[in-house]
Amino acid sequence: MLTLNLLVVLCVFIFDSCKKAAYERSDAKQANEKFTAALEKNKKSLAAISFAKQGSHGTIARSAAPPSDELTVYVQFPDEVTPEENTLLQNTNSMQAVVDLIHETDAIIQYEPTPTNTDYQINLPIETITNSLNPLVQESKQYLYSKGFSEQEIQQMIIEENAEDYDLIPLVMSLTQIENSQQVARNYFNLLPLRSSYAKELTWSDVGACAMEAVGADILYALTQSTASTWSKAAIKKAFGTVAKKVLGPVGVAVAVVEFGWCLWRKS
Repeated sequence: MLTLNLLVVLCVFIFDSCKKAAYERSDAKQANEKFTAALEKNKKSLAAISFAKQGSHGTIARSAAPPSDELTVYVQFPDEVTPEENTLLQNTNSMQAVVDLIHETDAIIQYEPTPTNTDYQINLPIETITNSLNPLVQESKQYLYSKGFSEQEIQQMIIEENAEDYDLIPLVMSLTQIENSQQVARNYFNLLPLRSSYAKELTWSDVGACAMEAVGADILYALTQSTASTWSKAAIKKAFGTVAKKVLGPVGVAVAVVEFGWCLWRKS
């Protein structure tokens, strides 16, 4: 009788465990789908955010402070600025145009003025940008909850990396794409890295490459060695540390979201 009772208890335990595992897989799948849908919607709205065209070199009003809802960022070109590059900057009047400028010139966006970037400024509507990112922050947290994180653990991870809530977006953006194309991504983990993080030409032909650009080949390799359902918190935290060091602040995240959309568009 005791053996039979133990068998019944064991069967119930296994059944409950299977139900819990199935629920967790369903919950994770739903979180992935909701984030992916929000990403598709918000990357379009982010790309469409517009602002005034920039002044030409030497005529930008640097003495006047931008309005409180604007943030001045600086464009660092890799070499001496050509007339064509200066024209591109003058015509930069949307977040999509900022991404296009980066890809056309290999420029990077910086927050602090230097002797080589101070003549090349862009005043961005920071409040509009952050408002567009907020829904993605919330969906990013929902995704991490489905992976077993608590709100306290998420906040502790952010503090440890000296990051912001916005930095969760490129992390989850990469993780969901790895999930959605894990087998394809696995086939590319040992390819050579891109020439630079702002390479003009992408050298891979699948969505796994877009995730690789965001999290790096080493992290991608670690994550693709196991299925998404068995990713450890430690592995996800390590990936977040890599992402947080690459993307700074809401402007960098907004560029990453639009750029990620551009990368996926290239693949399609």
